[in-house]
Amino acid sequence: MGTGLFCHTLSCKMGFAVKGILRNLRQRFEEEDLKLTVEQYFILNILDNKDGLILQELADIVERDKSAVLRLINGLEENHFVARNTDPDDKRRKILLVTKYGMEELEKAVTLDKEVNNTVTDDICQQKIDKLEKTVEHIYRIAIENSNC
Repeated sequence: MGTGLFCHTLSCKMGFAVKGILRNLRQRFEEEDLKLTVEQYFILNILDNKDGLILQELADIVERDKSAVLRLINGLEENHFVARNTDPDDKRRKILLVTKYGMEELEKAVTLDKEVNNTVTDDICQQKIDKLEKTVEHIYRIAIENSNC
């Protein structure tokens, strides 16, 4: 397999870059026998950073249908990484919370993520990385503003 990206647009090149990084992350998770999938890792990150989310709110954030997110949550719950607690303000609502065990696994995953990040950016100076991060955030904001959602 060659190293070409087989495309000419920024969006296509970014897509290939993201796929490559995710491939590396999956490989590191497997090597370290992490009990999370990359998708579950992203979900735990969101739940760790957003208090008191319910399933529909999480589905909206990740832009996936509720049933797909439910399958991810069920897997996280089976492994005791996430718990569903009753909302004290509305007994019908179930809030998703990261458990202590989930936080431990999340910390391992974050460490591996940082290792992958360091590997793929090893020969890029910090100033360029900082500029790239700001540029990607700017592109994301523009993409969101121009979407029909």
